[in-house]
Amino acid sequence: MNKWKLFWEKVRGRADVRPIFKMGAWSFFIVLAAGLLIKLFVFDSVRIDGTQMEPAILSGDRILIFKTPYITPIMKRFFNVPEKPVVTGLPDKSARTLLRIAAGPGDTISISEGQFYRNGLPLERFHKDSDIYTVIPAGYSPADFMQQLRLPKPGDSLTFGELSMRDRIFAYSMLRQDRGNAGMNPGVIEDGVLNDNYEITDFALYNGPIDDIPEHMRTDWFFWDRLQEYLTQTSAAKGKKAQLTFSFFRGDKEITGFKVKKRYVFLIGQNWTGAKDSRYFGPIAINNIEGKAMMTLWGFVVDDNGKRQFDKTRVFKLIR
Repeated sequence: MNKWKLFWEKVRGRADVRPIFKMGAWSFFIVLAAGLLIKLFVFDSVRIDGTQMEPAILSGDRILIFKTPYITPIMKRFFNVPEKPVVTGLPDKSARTLLRIAAGPGDTISISEGQFYRNGLPLERFHKDSDIYTVIPAGYSPADFMQQLRLPKPGDSLTFGELSMRDRIFAYSMLRQDRGNAGMNPGVIEDGVLNDNYEITDFALYNGPIDDIPEHMRTDWFFWDRLQEYLTQTSAAKGKKAQLTFSFFRGDKEITGFKVKKRYVFLIGQNWTGAKDSRYFGPIAINNIEGKAMMTLWGFVVDDNGKRQFDKTRVFKLIR
């Protein structure tokens, strides 16, 4: 023991190692802090689940996103460029997704026979690669047909009672993003009598009390459109007339409308037919956008036997 003590004293006498350890510790914490700041405010990696951006991005791809343009209101004004791929949270806060910006505040959009129009002009990137629509009636699916919608600007007032079914659900979706403490109570008026605990049976998309419909369905206007069609048909078979009705709340207070505070964009997936995007849940607040998709870091493919294999062609592949 004394020999080791003498040896250590000799070493310390030749060179004091404490400053070296101290400098190393400071360097470690500086690098760690810099890494956290970069992850929080500049770059981050996100795993993509779903087929909304196929074939450009596949489910399971890990992508790099550039966050800086979306962390301040001033920068957001200059970086909400149409057609850019961005990672964003959904209005129901259930998940995040990767989609492309198709339109911004004040733009008027519509979809006809699978072609997206912004301010009356077709956008080449956003269309269905098919010209067969004779079997699809207009209004059947928002993927291929959508009546005009004007994206609100900050300061615009929305009154629920003056809106169509679609725009009412879109307004509720925006209210959740604008305020955060919003709620909706759906009900059914059957032969003039309100039933806010209507039992839905034999409906393909949902069965149960109408007030227990999951939150992710409540911001999907196409779900409500199909439900209204179902109620019309089933009530007519009973010789009755049924109509959906909605009441909206902020906290415990019922409201009839609200003034828009945030800036909104309309997002569309590259997988035109299979993507769940703004055609269903409406405009997304720019504040919900986490960042611009830059490149895939790595990805996987599924072989003929159904096994996932690493795909080297997807390593550091730019997302355009």
